[in-house]
Formats: sequence, structure tokens, C-alpha cells
Amino acid sequence: MLSGLLIGIAFGFLLQRSQFCFVSGFRNLYFQKNTRFLTALLIAVSIQSVGFFALSAFGLITIPTTQLPVSATLAGGLLFGAGMVLSNCCAAGAWFRTGEGLTGSWIALVCFSLTMAATQTGALRSWINPIVKQVTPIDNIYLTFGISPWILTALLIVVTVFLTVYQIRHPRYQPPRKPTTPLIAHPLFANPWNLFVSAALIGILGVAAWVLSEQTGRSYGFGIAVPSANAVQYLVNGQHRYLNWGTYFVLGIMLGSFISAKLSGEFEIRVPEPKAVLQRISGSVMMGIGAALAGGCTVTNSLVSTAYFSWQGWLSTLMIMLGCWLTSAIIKPTQCRI
Repeated sequence: MLSGLLIGIAFGFLLQRSQFCFVSGFRNLYFQKNTRFLTALLIAVSIQSVGFFALSAFGLITIPTTQLPVSATLAGGLLFGAGMVLSNCCAAGAWFRTGEGLTGSWIALVCFSLTMAATQTGALRSWINPIVKQVTPIDNIYLTFGISPWILTALLIVVTVFLTVYQIRHPRYQPPRKPTTPLIAHPLFANPWNLFVSAALIGILGVAAWVLSEQTGRSYGFGIAVPSANAVQYLVNGQHRYLNWGTYFVLGIMLGSFISAKLSGEFEIRVPEPKAVLQRISGSVMMGIGAALAGGCTVTNSLVSTAYFSWQGWLSTLMIMLGCWLTSAIIKPTQCRI
């Protein structure tokens, strides 16, 4: 279980130093036609894809082949995308921005985790379960088409390399971050990390996470939604089955982000405006319901499930983007670090 905490600390550290943010990344993709975050995401996904299928070939991990609940995935992804704009963070963002001192993210984290727990064993379970049980025989993309997963991995790598080269040759202006006084005068803490390098490290870490998690009986890598609910379940009933690798992982994200923010001088207690509190609460509840329907959050679906070409991962990611774009067009979102 200790490996879950250590992987979480490293993941939270990387998220904070690089500001690897799904909300602003997806939003900028549509409104600014900026593919910088999408390129970084595909770098992490590509590295994980190679690692997952290589490890699977040697029998070291088991690739999930869960059936696809189409309506739940589409509705859940759309709801999650809208919710993360309202709450100004996704599930992973709630954990790592809590470590930065953002009280708005504390609110979002608590409400999201409570909602996820309610969909597991609480009042929302009877409503969620019938929808997610309406499944089709479809599982993973390469199985559907009867092809080798390495063909899809190769195509993914080609697209990723093309976008990476384009980004390097056509850099977009990035607004400077607020100057801070780091506790340790070292480039690792004095300067923000390159997003593409950080994405590569996240991909490598994701492969290691799956191997270490598999050794504890949990056949998956990074995961936020269910572990967040498990943390609540453990606090409420004290059953040790909820205190597993994933639970330690999400706790590590907050700790790693706090360490990074503190050493870089970026930790600051920031309180949202009163009118924004209700918006964050409603958004995080929407994220919780959306994650329960779609089988996970942006990390589970967009970062991990896409790497082994799950239909649910790719479809939910598209719907999360759509929900993010539609909601951003209706309301005027603020910066994620406010």
C-alpha cells in the first residue's frame, strides 16, 4: 500500500509543477484552438499504451475488457465536463489544488467524494445502478475490430509525434505565472516544468502505478473517482477494505502537491467569492454523478482508459470535452487557480 502513497506523491508533484490541468486544457482546445494540452495528454497516453500492452504481453498485468454502457457513458461524460467547469477543477484537480491551498477546491473535493460515495452505497445507488447496467457487448476498440492493439498504438504514436513537432515549431504564447519566492533556490522549484516533459514522466509513472497496483490485487493504474469515495467510506464505517492502494494514491496526490507548492513558494490560502461557493458545490456534485455514470473521471477515462483503447475511455473523453465547451460558452469561467 505504501507504493500507492509514493506514486500519488510523485503524481501530485508533477501535476503541481507543470499545472497539468484538464479544465483549462480542454477549454483552450476549443476556444483558443490551442492543442498544447491535448499534445501533452497524448504523450502521456502513448507512453502508457506502449507500457500497458508490453506488460500485458508478458503476463504482468491484465487489461480490462469491461462492457460498454453507452447511454451512461455519454450522459456521464457530458455531465462531468459541465461539472468540472462549474467547480473550476476536475477530480484530480480538486486533489492537487487542495494541496496548493485553494479552499474552493477543498469544497469541490469534499462534495465530489461524498457524491461518489452516495453512488456506491448511498442514496444515489438505486438511481445510478440501473443505468450503468444497461451494457452492450462492446468492450475495447481493438477487440471490436479484431485487430492487434499495437496497430492502434502505432497510429496513436504517429498522431502524438505530429502534434509534438507542430507544437515545438509553432509555440503559442503562454501567460507568465505569478512570481513567487521558492524556499529552495533551485530550477526545479523556481521555474514551472515543461508540460511535455512532465507529460512523459506522468506516462512512465502511470505504467509503474499499474504494475505496483496489480501486486496488491487492484488491476488498474491511476484512478481518482472510486478511491475518493473509498476515502469517505473508510472515514464513515472504518472498514479496512476501503483503505486500499487507490485510497493511498489520492491522499498522496494532495501531499505531493503541497510539498511542491510549499517548496516553490506557490502555496497560498485562497478563498473564493461567496457567490462562487454554490457554483462549486453544484459542479462537484455533477462531477460525482457524471463519474459514476461514465465509469470514472478525466484521469480514469482520458488518461488511462484511452491508453488501452477502451470505448468507454474515448467516448467519455469526447463527451467531457463537449460538456466543458458548452458550459464554458454559457458561463464566464475563472482561472483554475482562483
